[in-house]
Amino acid sequence: MARVNLYRPDVDGSTVDNLVSGTLIPLKLLDVTLADGSGIVKRGTPLTSTNGVTYMPISGSSEEIKCILFNDVDVANEFERGSAAAAFSGEFNQNVIEEVMGAGLTPLQLADAKDKQIFVRPQNPAPTIDGSEALGGGS
Repeated sequence: MARVNLYRPDVDGSTVDNLVSGTLIPLKLLDVTLADGSGIVKRGTPLTSTNGVTYMPISGSSEEIKCILFNDVDVANEFERGSAAAAFSGEFNQNVIEEVMGAGLTPLQLADAKDKQIFVRPQNPAPTIDGSEALGGGS
């Protein structure tokens, strides 16, 4: 059986970033509105919200993770809000998220996220149809 990654960031599968690290917790993707002036926000960025309507990238260790951005968005204009897909549940690669953030997540942020069915942990091989590793290894 062909080895196909089940969670691709794009349709043609030319890039695999391993943001999704497992399939035990189903992905729950919803559209979110990013705050105006957020700039370029990368896939894998943890988002927070104060009102449950508009989301913005977390900027401090005390902010709660509400969801994980699932696609790149450019909201450079301070008078323009951006719409994007975000995951409100699932298993995510902590290494990818911290690389996108440029910083680590605190144990409190990880615990709060877990309470919301957002499981962030160090990378396991990406899931494949035949159960082997997606990027090398396995047969």
